[in-house]
Amino acid sequence: MKKKIVLAVVTIVVTCLVVYVFYPRLSGYFSDDADAEHIISMKQNIPISDVKMFIKGFPAQSAEEDPREYFSREIVNAYTVRFFKFLETQIEFTSMDDHLKAVKAYLYSKFPPLQAQEMFALYRKFLDYEIQIHEKAKAWGQPKTAEELLRYLQSVQDYRRDIFGKEIADAMWGAEVKAHEYTIRKNGIKNDPNLYGAEKERRISHLKEEMWGADAVRLEDAPQTDSERYEVYQEKQELYQKDLQQLTEYEKLRKIKEFREKYFTAEQMAKLEQVDREMEHERLRESDYYAKEKAILNDFSLSDEKKALAIQELQNSLFGEDADALRRRINIQKQASP
Repeated sequence: MKKKIVLAVVTIVVTCLVVYVFYPRLSGYFSDDADAEHIISMKQNIPISDVKMFIKGFPAQSAEEDPREYFSREIVNAYTVRFFKFLETQIEFTSMDDHLKAVKAYLYSKFPPLQAQEMFALYRKFLDYEIQIHEKAKAWGQPKTAEELLRYLQSVQDYRRDIFGKEIADAMWGAEVKAHEYTIRKNGIKNDPNLYGAEKERRISHLKEEMWGADAVRLEDAPQTDSERYEVYQEKQELYQKDLQQLTEYEKLRKIKEFREKYFTAEQMAKLEQVDREMEHERLRESDYYAKEKAILNDFSLSDEKKALAIQELQNSLFGEDADALRRRINIQKQASP
């Protein structure tokens, strides 16, 4: 039962974030009001290194990790919730009493007695909190816009503060909440169709300074791997979507080349340009196909049987060995359409 509740709590948070991330059109417009209030104040000194862990994706704790590495000075920090979730999932949960006994034994085997005692007391409180927040979240409902998601995060953190006290709640969840808030607000700017790229970049820069002050420059590291460089390049295109839409095809290609030169080597750019040519060839081929298919379908001198045969021959002629894949895709699209 408890494991189901744990999974439900995780699902609630993840689902709410997915609503925003994958449906950006639901997001509202965010102003760059310098006096905007944030869930976690900059004055609370949440380490930016902790926030970056959550922005990049904080993996679950593994059995190979030694928890003493994270709690050498205090038991309450950005790793506490991660450790507690490890205890929930890795220590058998046949009953609450048996689980707590096993957790207590584990903690005393890893930490000095006083620290183990404090950790165990906090863990018991954490378990009660998870059951309560599960019920609370059902009453709050699922947010459908970015603004509602921010209010939801605020409500959750306020409830944690009521349970644990502001200092402990912000130490345990502050970095995660701050990372989520930044991502929501950043995406609200990035996905605004009314803003040009330069204005979006200005507002995102302002948002960083508003949330982290002088530390803002440390928030996002320069891309190191090819996948990171491509991700930054893709984001650049998203930021400048309105600009690109208003350019001629020649100007658009020049602008994209300008973006690529910031992140890729000459060899990588050559590969991207080859991909561009292949995609353009495929686009033209499909455009030619659908134009000819339309002409066949509109030819009233042909029976339905002859139309089907002519379309199949057209597909074989234009797509060769890819014709079967095209037919499968067309069938899937037909099945998916209402």
